[in-house]
Amino acid sequence: MGHFSTDKELISAITNSNQDAFNILYGRHWEGLYKFAFLILRDKDACKDIVQDVFIWVWEHREGLDMHAPKSYLRTAVKYKIANYIRTGNIRDSFFDEAAQFNHSQAIPSTAEFAELNELKHVIQVTIANLPVKCRAIYRLSREANLTNREIASQLGISVKTVENQMTIALHRIRTSVDAHLTVALLVPFIA
Repeated sequence: MGHFSTDKELISAITNSNQDAFNILYGRHWEGLYKFAFLILRDKDACKDIVQDVFIWVWEHREGLDMHAPKSYLRTAVKYKIANYIRTGNIRDSFFDEAAQFNHSQAIPSTAEFAELNELKHVIQVTIANLPVKCRAIYRLSREANLTNREIASQLGISVKTVENQMTIALHRIRTSVDAHLTVALLVPFIA
């Protein structure tokens, strides 16, 4: 396996279709990217797929690769994939609740990731707080009191269909806020 003393040499070799260089890049960054994705999504299979997709994309576009700082480039690509994953609604129902209740005592690999998760938590909490009164009440009964849609309908004297509609509205608003937040976060490395 070749030796590449700098990132520039490594990326240059990858752009020239050097498989060894690509394997080194993968070996150096896969675990860190997976851990970062898992901190946000808490879904092992989704995180593996996202990181894998990023590396597949890198290899498929290697000839035109403009990657000066691999770690930051790859992490931004993973963030982009996470934003897409959230946008398409493929996440577990508990995702927003876990993110909103993010525990400061959890082991966080870096201060930067801690800050990002805290920002995400804040965005979700503010969005929930700003939901229309009935919508917010239904969301909280569902997520915090763990009531079923039928139980919520009975408690509030409304139809199950209304509960379902309000939950759809709540999740859509939260998802939109998270998407907007991640999209802005993606731009930061390029405008900072």
